[in-house]
Amino acid sequence: MQAATDFWIYLNIIRKRFWLTILLLLVTEGVILSVSMTAAPVYRSTVRLQVLATDSSDVSLFAQYRTTTTMSEIQQAQNDFTRALKSGFVAWQTVADLGLEIGALDLLDGLSTATEGDFIKVTVESDDPGRAEAIATQQVENALNYYRQVRATTPRVLREFVSAQLDASRQEMLDAEAALLGFKKENRIDSISQETAALQDLIRTLKAERERALIERDRADVQAAIYRAEQSKANAEADAIEAAGAVAEAEGEAGAAGASADEDEFAPATKRFYRDLARQHEATAIKYEATRDGYAQSLTIYDRMIAERTEELRDRLDLYAEHNALDRALSRARDNYFFLWDKENEASLKQLQAEKLGYIQITEPARRPDAPVPSKTLQLALVGAVVSVLASFVLSFLIEFLTLVGRAAQKTRVA
Repeated sequence: MQAATDFWIYLNIIRKRFWLTILLLLVTEGVILSVSMTAAPVYRSTVRLQVLATDSSDVSLFAQYRTTTTMSEIQQAQNDFTRALKSGFVAWQTVADLGLEIGALDLLDGLSTATEGDFIKVTVESDDPGRAEAIATQQVENALNYYRQVRATTPRVLREFVSAQLDASRQEMLDAEAALLGFKKENRIDSISQETAALQDLIRTLKAERERALIERDRADVQAAIYRAEQSKANAEADAIEAAGAVAEAEGEAGAAGASADEDEFAPATKRFYRDLARQHEATAIKYEATRDGYAQSLTIYDRMIAERTEELRDRLDLYAEHNALDRALSRARDNYFFLWDKENEASLKQLQAEKLGYIQITEPARRPDAPVPSKTLQLALVGAVVSVLASFVLSFLIEFLTLVGRAAQKTRVA
């Protein structure tokens, strides 16, 4: 019951000042219609870009593990490009390039962006269709150049740093190569490991040859001894025959007179056989003795050669520490040089990728709009009507409240 009473009270207040509602409605609609009728037409030009899912432009000297996904990389690229697109620096550059008579803030007021997946939609509004197309094209181009320069900053700075280090590393490598080459020239070696292995093989070969010569010497000595013994036996047989002949001559009677000396000799053929055999054994023994002496002499030569090669091997081994130090220094310098060379190459490619490719490409360039943007007068009129009516209700209640307060104050003064 109380709610119904309050409703009629509110309705009477609104009805009492209904003229205020009509007045505000007419004024609001009049203003909206006049502004809409006198406003210049708005032309809209749109550029559509796509973010490419390429490798990151970041370059580091050492490996890093990141958990970012392709989608997050695309979103980051969209945010970075949007900031570049709405940058005052880029806007002033566009104003200067096109010779516009507006400020950067005015240009940015007519610019809006929206993201659709991996696409970026850039919209420019202007009162001239050609200007809308020109601003959209030039602003996007300047933003792309600015964005690419920013993306290329990291690899460019790293490349400059690595290039400076690469020059120093190249000189260090050349100095290490010169030191190792000087060491090799001074000691007349190319590879100390190969020289050492060759000397070890040579010493082993010489020792094996010495052992073989020792065996051959002992064998020739044995053969010589055998043939000397056979010579002695043959001479002993011949001497025995000669002694037996002498005994026979002394005990027997003398032969017939006039017989030749050969006929008186005892077993002359057998004695000559043994003498010849003894000479043959002697010749063979002399041959083996000569062979033995030759091998004995070669043992002396082998001993000298083994001692010389062993001393040379010892000298080579003494050079190992210096050679290895120089070789390690050269290997380290080469590793550093090629590592920096790879990083410089990577940074150069990343810089070119950021500057030329840019990770963002225009898929739909701006075009000249054929017609202005449809007017929103009806929507604005409806919104204005609703707002003006609500405002009139609020003003009616406010005026009624102030009137009641004034009457209460007047009654208080009169009392």
